Amino acid sequence: ALGWILHPSVARRLGDSPSIADVATGTGIFLRSLADSYPRARLDGYEISSEMFVANETVNLSVANAKEPFPAELHGVYDLVHIRWLIAGMAPEDWEPVLHNMLQLLKPGGAIQWVEPAASQLRYVRGEPGSKTSTMTKVLSIFRDGLVQQWLSQGWSTLPAIMEKCGLEVETDVVSSDRLVEARRALTENSLVAFMNFVRMMATKQAPGAMSPTQVDEMEAEIAKEVESGGYVTYDLHTAVGFKPVNWTELMLLSFPIPFDHRFPNLKGLLLIVGE
Repeated sequence: ALGWILHPSVARRLGDSPSIADVATGTGIFLRSLADSYPRARLDGYEISSEMFVANETVNLSVANAKEPFPAELHGVYDLVHIRWLIAGMAPEDWEPVLHNMLQLLKPGGAIQWVEPAASQLRYVRGEPGSKTSTMTKVLSIFRDGLVQQWLSQGWSTLPAIMEKCGLEVETDVVSSDRLVEARRALTENSLVAFMNFVRMMATKQAPGAMSPTQVDEMEAEIAKEVESGGYVTYDLHTAVGFKPVNWTELMLLSFPIPFDHRFPNLKGLLLIVGE
């Protein structure tokens, strides 16, 4: 839906053998999509659970939580950190600390590519004169009522400013999810799987005001009819790209594994001045 896998500004700066981390990787599909274009790349995916991992010889998948600092041995390793679709699990105060965790992973001059949907603006619309969307809209309302609405308006709208605050060189991009007609149905079905999982979980827990399992089944059947009729989801996808400044002091310290002062006793002072 974006029209590219890597934002053009990232692709221009990435070398032939980059180290790329995909955080909230899911199955690792983003990394696998890069494997042919970057056969010499290091491709590491991180996810909070291994449940969705799909084995692939070109991709390394590990368990990690974006809300927690990454191990020190991963600091300064990656040319690109890609992250997307965290919005449902993020409170407004989470975005900046998570960004700091991502910055730790980056080499000087590296890039963060972060994609989030404008979830508070998501809606279901008719694609054909006879299309229906009332049940899809109802399940969306149930999902929104179950979350803090303020959460859905964060991230996609606030990341560029947070990145600038952290000293990154920032570029942004916005595209509509329904840009490609042929992709509308798949995006719609994917969104409804997430929303219906939430509704079914509430029914299983017998949460106050929740539907019964039978009502959930009936709703799912009606939704299938509406998708078949041509109803589809639409929302904007916001990409924020941030480039980490090339701090020459940090770059040189990373380049020389033995104590810096022992090899270039006079150069460190000069680099500190240049770095300022």
